[in-house]
Amino acid sequence: MNLDIRDIRKEDIEPIKAIIADTWNAKDFIEDESIINAAVTMMFISPILNRSTFGRVATLDGEVIGVIFGSRVGEATSYRLLQEDYTSELLQLLNLNDIERKVFVELTSMTNEANSKLIRGKENEFQGCLEFFAVSEEARGKKVGKKLFNELISYLRDTKANKIYLYTDTMCNYGFYDHNGFVRLDEKATVFNLPVGKLENTNFIYEYKL
Repeated sequence: MNLDIRDIRKEDIEPIKAIIADTWNAKDFIEDESIINAAVTMMFISPILNRSTFGRVATLDGEVIGVIFGSRVGEATSYRLLQEDYTSELLQLLNLNDIERKVFVELTSMTNEANSKLIRGKENEFQGCLEFFAVSEEARGKKVGKKLFNELISYLRDTKANKIYLYTDTMCNYGFYDHNGFVRLDEKATVFNLPVGKLENTNFIYEYKL
């Protein structure tokens, strides 16, 4: 068994998408895999690559099993060049039927609104952000997440950051942050009206002092 933590490469993007889709439980409310791929790309991959100044993947015997992205204020973004032409994904979302479009718009707009409210008035307190962090289900319990997290913390300390924040919610493993030195600053409940029924979710903002 060969576990490796390394910088992110272009060929890692597709397995990262799969990890995001699993973490997000996308198949619970979107059946079409092409729509899941488009949604993950436009809601997660594109903005994360645009904002991040740090990124690592964990691989086990060459397979990507975990990923972490972070950003440091004042540092150059490092991962924009990993982006591809997202025209097909954008068209996929533009061609959604009325119900599918409503789901996508509601998930995106309500999440963005909740996060904006959570950080309002605190924007200047932080020098960085944990942009995205997830490990595959089979990697959990093997301290993969802790190793990835420590890589980000080392980077932030090297760049003299004092405090960072992150957004997460009840659809993710937010308990990791409660047990690893993060402090929950605020939360906001949201309710999505999905075709399968109402989905209740709570968005959180956490801080971490280095």
